[in-house]
Amino acid sequence: MLEVPLYIPLAFAVMKLRGFLTVATVGVFLVLADLVQKLVIVPLVWVAPAWKERVLAAWQRWIAGNLIGMTRVVGGAKFELIPTIPSAPGVLVLMNHQSLLDIPIVVRSLSHGYPRIVTGKRYARGVPVVSRMLKLYEYPIVDPTGSMKQQFKMFRSVAHDPRVPIVVYPEGTRSRDGALLPFRRGVVDTLLRHRQWEVYLLTLDGTLPCGRLRDMLGGVDTVHCRVNLSGPFATPSDPREIASWLEEMEVRMRHNLTGLRRGAAYSMHGAEISRTEAIRLPERWRGSRRSSDRDERRIGNRRKSHGNERVG
Repeated sequence: MLEVPLYIPLAFAVMKLRGFLTVATVGVFLVLADLVQKLVIVPLVWVAPAWKERVLAAWQRWIAGNLIGMTRVVGGAKFELIPTIPSAPGVLVLMNHQSLLDIPIVVRSLSHGYPRIVTGKRYARGVPVVSRMLKLYEYPIVDPTGSMKQQFKMFRSVAHDPRVPIVVYPEGTRSRDGALLPFRRGVVDTLLRHRQWEVYLLTLDGTLPCGRLRDMLGGVDTVHCRVNLSGPFATPSDPREIASWLEEMEVRMRHNLTGLRRGAAYSMHGAEISRTEAIRLPERWRGSRRSSDRDERRIGNRRKSHGNERVG
């Protein structure tokens, strides 16, 4: 049996090895998929336009499923059941932004088809699969250095032609600690002013180790992805109500994220430690079990009271 001083460094070494293997596997997969997209998918869509929607949906969902699968199988990440969003014109998905897994998760959450995802211009060049996909799927591109007039015009056209669900990350950037950032409302406000939408809030937590590729090198087996879906919510018909409506959506998403984190904390504190595991733990860790029991009871009480709260 390994002694504790050796067991812990070995566990970290294995975790980093799995992280490296995950990044290497994903990298090779994206390079090969980029070649297939360039040599097969793009020509197929061009010569058979009647098959375009089916081909694009199948290709994107296959890419997303494989990325999640590699993170799970190679890296040891855990994914709870991903809820299903109806795929239809006029559906707008607002999602918090934590990691590189956000896009695969929202793609797999749709009942069928594919979404158009509002994306930053920096991804338009140099990223295997993704850069070519932005043009192929006609993703709305946000250019911070571009003309605001042209940006608003582009988003008006998106609102008037919602052939597939639209996905927006209203925080505007990735959260470094997983907490919800204040909404940047320019894009969403423009979309809401030019049509009525059915809005779904997709909130996820537990994916911070996949924030960037360099983060993944440290290991992804601590990923425990939990996803919450709420909606649909009807959008206001009066433009004067849009600001307060967006505030309500931000509060709801923050509430959903808090619920996911409370559930994760409860599961962690409530985990039972077997006799064998207790022997392998240092004495100071075994001695803190009573305080863990108290924490568990406190969290359980908070969860009960939390269920009675109402979102403003």
